[in-house]
Amino acid sequence: MDASFARPDIEHPTPARPLTGTRRWWILPLAILIAAAVPIGYLFQTVMHNRAIAAYEQQCQDLKLKKNWTELAKVAESWSKIEPGTADPWLYRGEAAEELSDWKSMIQHLDRIPRTDSRAVPALLKKSIVEFEKLNRPFDGARTCDQVLELNPQVTAAHKQTVFFYMMTLQRKEALRRVRRAIRLSRESPETYVFLVSVSWLNPASLYHNNTIWLESDPESEIFEVARAMPVYTTLAKNDPKHAAVVEHIPTAEKLLEKYPHNPELLSFFISLSISNGELERVQELVQAFPRDIGETDPRYWRARAWCEEALGDVDQAEKSLRRGFALDPYWWVIHFQLHDLLRRQQRLDDAAYFFKVYKLSKDLSTEITSLNKSPESLDEQNFCRKLLVLAELIEDDEVVNTLKRRVVTQ
Repeated sequence: MDASFARPDIEHPTPARPLTGTRRWWILPLAILIAAAVPIGYLFQTVMHNRAIAAYEQQCQDLKLKKNWTELAKVAESWSKIEPGTADPWLYRGEAAEELSDWKSMIQHLDRIPRTDSRAVPALLKKSIVEFEKLNRPFDGARTCDQVLELNPQVTAAHKQTVFFYMMTLQRKEALRRVRRAIRLSRESPETYVFLVSVSWLNPASLYHNNTIWLESDPESEIFEVARAMPVYTTLAKNDPKHAAVVEHIPTAEKLLEKYPHNPELLSFFISLSISNGELERVQELVQAFPRDIGETDPRYWRARAWCEEALGDVDQAEKSLRRGFALDPYWWVIHFQLHDLLRRQQRLDDAAYFFKVYKLSKDLSTEITSLNKSPESLDEQNFCRKLLVLAELIEDDEVVNTLKRRVVTQ
């Protein structure tokens, strides 16, 4: 390349000159000012932020005392925008929404409370009540109760609400799981023991009322439709002149089975009728209609299988099926009696005597449950628990025995 075209500043750069004293005197103070300005600015911003929060908090307190819920909602909303990770503004917003009967907003606000805040549990409990009672969202209410139990498994109210919901919707396996959990944690209520004894057979009249309401939230729900109908079928209300008109909108059991041919509640209802009538082929047909995964964990399925197996002469297999059912629900009097009868006819008198003793206790408790006036709350708790303790000891249900002993001793 021709040397005349070369850039002198690149080819021959001018060496950098060291700073003289007159050129560097202003740099040090400037650096100090910049360094000081950062924390001062942050401190100023923090002070202003804290003042704003204090002002919002004072305003919210004053508006709450004045019961000015509309204005409280506005101020708390502004507060929540600058402090979204703090519980207080959401609690104020939730309270304002509650007083204004704005239930949807209320549960949204309560749901924003940080789970690390100690007030999250009571807030979520309140949210579940609104979901059950105001918004008619029962499954949401049950899920919220589960969130409560994840935070604190010792909250009795959450156990009680979910056990009740799953029993009232005849989701028996899930209800039993929750009953057992409450007992294991010593967070059971008296009706928990009622459901423990009756989980395989109870169809209380309150099913109709509760599921009529819940069905409005989901008109296509098989769970709610079947649960609403079951007390109508078991009490023969359609044949009762006093009640027939009230329940005429409920389809017959046959029609509902056509609609839901694999529903375990409907299948169990017809199995019970067919066993009473000695209809072997019909019982076999109904047993086959049970979804296998459901039947494996349903004592009613094993009881029906045992009845068919014994009717066909396979006594050994019938006993095995009955014992499978007994393992799933050791409190069901029907299985107790069926095992007693089977063993008695085999001349296995000691085993038969054991199950007859169990049967008498379980039948007595079941009779007491069916005779309750209105609800499990009307139970004679002390007497019921003492009798249940004897039964639990006899069937060696240590988990229930240990919890019942503590309850009976403190009564």
